[in-house]
Amino acid sequence: MPVWALPPSLADAEKTRTGRTLYVLLLSLMAMGTFSLVQAWVHHWTGAAYTLGAENLCLLAALWFNRRGETEWATKVICFSELACGLLLTSLFGIGLRDEEVLLFPLMLVTAAVLLRWGSYVRFAGLVVVSVIGAGFILQESGTRTRLHTVVNMVNILLTTVVAVGLLARNLKERVLQSREAERELEALSARLIHAQEEERTRLARELHDDLAQQIAALSIGLSNLKRKIPQQDAEARGQSELIQQKLVDLSESVRRISHELHPAVLEHAGLAAALRDYCSEYGQLTGIRVSVQTHGSLDGVPPSIALCIYRITQEALQNVAKHAHVGEAEVELRRSGGRLRLAVSDRGAGIQPSRAGKPVGLGLVSIKERTRLVNGAFEIQSKPGQGTVVLVTIPA
Repeated sequence: MPVWALPPSLADAEKTRTGRTLYVLLLSLMAMGTFSLVQAWVHHWTGAAYTLGAENLCLLAALWFNRRGETEWATKVICFSELACGLLLTSLFGIGLRDEEVLLFPLMLVTAAVLLRWGSYVRFAGLVVVSVIGAGFILQESGTRTRLHTVVNMVNILLTTVVAVGLLARNLKERVLQSREAERELEALSARLIHAQEEERTRLARELHDDLAQQIAALSIGLSNLKRKIPQQDAEARGQSELIQQKLVDLSESVRRISHELHPAVLEHAGLAAALRDYCSEYGQLTGIRVSVQTHGSLDGVPPSIALCIYRITQEALQNVAKHAHVGEAEVELRRSGGRLRLAVSDRGAGIQPSRAGKPVGLGLVSIKERTRLVNGAFEIQSKPGQGTVVLVTIPA
């Protein structure tokens, strides 16, 4: 592999052994390019000499970019020089253009620049087309040229194409690797965010239960003691104390409900089925939507992380029912068979309207999709306008 084609990390690792080689290569390219240009100008050589000299100087620029770590620019410079100079040499030798017709060179440069602005596949296709056309012209003119002349031109096209395509392939491979690495980083970040969210929810639930709920209970006890000291004939004071007592009871219930939503302790103590029924019961009281819960198969031994995932997905799906379905009933079905858990949350509401197709989904569905992916599950939405919506999640368990 040419030294200038090495990635920066590999080139840096080879500094002790290739430093002098790179220096000699740098001087050689500079000398070759300068010599070709000067000799072509002094001795009135053909346009091909100018082309070869310019190509060598372009390789210098590519080498400089690569050593600075700018591999994208290095690849572009090399592909540009190889494509443009290959087009020109093909025209000069293959079709037999006269030297004064070398004015086509700017047009070829524009063609190369346009190809380089597109994606790697378009560049590859452009290079193949140019090579095939050039080879065809050379073979067509081979009868009027010497065999050596024809072979030299074919080798030139072959080398030009191989170098440029090789660089494009390397550049494309680097982009694919970078894209995969970015995807892995995003997946890891998403997992950390969800884990941090659950930890923070657990902490807040504990604070609500151990601190705020206990303070409310103490206030309620103190108010009960105070109420017993109020004379029976003071009906207004006793009525006010009872009203405050009821407000404290409602506040305590709200704190308990919020704490339960943040971290379902019943999930740890009573299991997944009981936790789902408990949540759906509270959900029905708050929203007025009656939710039936059906479970099939044994849910014993479901890993805690999977159980929490199913619970959170059910929460998100039912919240979407309350926001968008406009119905009074919903169904939650959880089935375990064949080493898999299958959750279906369905309603017979409005469904997803065609006008909303293709629009960004809400955070609830994004959360469901991400939680499912983190446990290697599958997520699907089935919906038709006026026929309701079904959220299907399948998870190995």
